[in-house]
Amino acid sequence: MSKNNAILTEKHNAPEDHHRIKSEIHRALQAQPGHCYCTKCGAIGFQKHWYMDAEQEYFLRQDKNAHAVLCPGCTRVEQEQFEGEVIITNSRFATLMGEVIAMIKHTEGRCWHHNPTARIADVTEEKEILHIRTTTMLLAERIGKELKRAFKGNLEIKRSPGELYVRVYWTD
Repeated sequence: MSKNNAILTEKHNAPEDHHRIKSEIHRALQAQPGHCYCTKCGAIGFQKHWYMDAEQEYFLRQDKNAHAVLCPGCTRVEQEQFEGEVIITNSRFATLMGEVIAMIKHTEGRCWHHNPTARIADVTEEKEILHIRTTTMLLAERIGKELKRAFKGNLEIKRSPGELYVRVYWTD
């Protein structure tokens, strides 16, 4: 059985490290006083809330009292803490690839500006099956729903019971 078929037929359990407990690093970032900014993506953190503001980020980078850290989204990507996976196995995907990728990036951008934790962390393609891993469940579900709305096809959302992990399948 090929690796791709094994992925499609495996039990839908989340990886062992995806529990409802927040990571220690995420809690440490939330506890920091004052403003901080992400050195990687430019998100700004203040009073346990992360948001995007390019102008304020510019001034924070000049301020010696601001903390330069990695935001929770970039931390999740670096530590490979994923909460969602989108699997695209649509026969029309090859002909629509450019449009599908553009729509996925647009959806990520909209989610990212509302929640800088929501990121596409990894995209891999194997034998015309596209795997997209996301840092939040909501982003994976939203990508799947946007694919169904824009290109039709079948959408199946499988949540792992008791865990923060979702697999979204978009097929013919």
